[in-house]
Amino acid sequence: MKVEELDKYGAKLEMPKETVKEQGKIILKAIKRKFGLFGMLGIFWDTFFTQRRLRKNNPETLKKAKKMGDIVAKELFMFSGLFLALAKRLGREKAYDFFKAKVMNEMAKTSMALIYQVEDLKKCEGDIFENFKKMNIALFERSTQEGTWHMESFQDEKDKLVIKVTTCANVELFNELDVPELGRFGCDHDVVGFPVIEKDVNCDFRRFCTIAKGDDHCLFEFYRRGTAPDNAY
Repeated sequence: MKVEELDKYGAKLEMPKETVKEQGKIILKAIKRKFGLFGMLGIFWDTFFTQRRLRKNNPETLKKAKKMGDIVAKELFMFSGLFLALAKRLGREKAYDFFKAKVMNEMAKTSMALIYQVEDLKKCEGDIFENFKKMNIALFERSTQEGTWHMESFQDEKDKLVIKVTTCANVELFNELDVPELGRFGCDHDVVGFPVIEKDVNCDFRRFCTIAKGDDHCLFEFYRRGTAPDNAY
């Protein structure tokens, strides 16, 4: 089997359906542990009505999200509603810390392997790292075509792939809903998710700038395992 034959090759970039099914359990467990049963019910009540209000008040944002897919639209408003419900009780900074540590980081442990279809990728013909590079290029070519995450350029070198992304749908849409904190969740997801699959795809991941954290572009650097510079993400 060639890497180009995988279902996820060049597929839409969105949270895998398997992870979406599990995220409800992750959220339920984390919030119940933090706030107790009655506190949890209050948060879910606020989340439900807040996301309904956001949908009603932001029809253009909803339209943009739906163009990216039903899962994206659902997640956008659900996460925004949940974050605002948590912020009402914890403050915005602590709400994001909780959301990142207890929800997003837990989801990333399984979602990244599904996004890249890692178990099947390992069975493909050829070098695993070269195939992983192809998966990344195809993924961002698709997102660029759809106008969500724009890949301005990529450099496919021996033992290294560098991808420059100049627009981020996460930042744009969450800003429109006045929850700019959640624009960073894709960045945080990557920092947890890529290390989970690095060994399987023979890769070291590095990234020094992101749009969500104030830069004018995101730079993804994928090195063949063991060749990356000795520095932090």
